[in-house]
Amino acid sequence: MGSTPKKIKLQSRELEVVDIPTMHGLSDEEYRDFIQSGELMYVDHHEVLRSYPADYPIATTREQLDIYIAELQRLRDTMVSRSENGATEIDDVGAIDDTDKPMA
Repeated sequence: MGSTPKKIKLQSRELEVVDIPTMHGLSDEEYRDFIQSGELMYVDHHEVLRSYPADYPIATTREQLDIYIAELQRLRDTMVSRSENGATEIDDVGAIDDTDKPMA
């Protein structure tokens, strides 16, 4: 790595946020609209993919974006699909309720 990441303070931003139970209840179309709204990420005028909430760079090249996408795909394999039998429920504080799932 060419340089060490640095901690910085950013000015406050007004954000549209979604809690876990609300996000869990979004339809695929509603979630797609939320993702495409620019509230989570955007490409700046230097063509850098950035996090909107913290404004840090996520990827500066297509190759870096491909690596990021591959990592997201790896994480995807650890998550439960809404359509799988026995999918967990999300309670009002964001905890996963899996009490009715059989023990493995």
